[in-house]
Amino acid sequence: MDINGTYTLQASPEVVWTLLMDIQTLQRTIQGIERLERSGEDTYAFTLHIKQAPFSGSYSGNAVATKLEYPYSYHMRAEGEGIPGTFHAEWNITLTAQGENTVVAYQGSLHFSRANAQLPSTLVKGTIKVLIQQFFTAVADHLRPASYPYQNASEVNVTQLEVSHIHNEHIAISTFPDKPSFLHTIVRQLGLGDNDPLLEQQWVNRLRRIGLVSMLLFLVWVGTRLPRRFTTR
Repeated sequence: MDINGTYTLQASPEVVWTLLMDIQTLQRTIQGIERLERSGEDTYAFTLHIKQAPFSGSYSGNAVATKLEYPYSYHMRAEGEGIPGTFHAEWNITLTAQGENTVVAYQGSLHFSRANAQLPSTLVKGTIKVLIQQFFTAVADHLRPASYPYQNASEVNVTQLEVSHIHNEHIAISTFPDKPSFLHTIVRQLGLGDNDPLLEQQWVNRLRRIGLVSMLLFLVWVGTRLPRRFTTR
């Protein structure tokens, strides 16, 4: 199964490359990573727990980076296995400067096998897209000049992002410049977005629309309660 897409991040290729190659950064940005350690030159051992179906479960495996051409491209290969099944993935990453930003493009393939199950390709591909999007969402958090903590400090801090457009699997991402709004804090405290920044933003938009409609209805109600003036001739 072929997987490809592009993401735009607000940093130079050199900065983005450094983040993508840093183990500590990867430990904070890969969703569900439980163990990630260097086992050799550009080789890593990992344990990963995925919550999203149809991949839900724990996997252990190895990943290796090859064909490194700093800071513009490299090749990654990863394979792992667990109770849910086994997977093998390969992809090429290219970083292209675009003004003050970097366009990160990936293109590769994924082979996933699950015992006694034939999974729909659309479901598999859609879930992979969600996982990749969550990863770049977290990477964007590290590119912000200043980060803010949510009030629940025990949770992993995930950046609030603005998705400027989604079209043909190409997503541009930019970070919010200011601290979270009151609605963002409420949504996070109530867990409405399940810690997914995009879902949280959708809930914020819904609450804004509900608030606007409620205000209009309130004004109409007030208008019906005001005394009316009658004019006589």
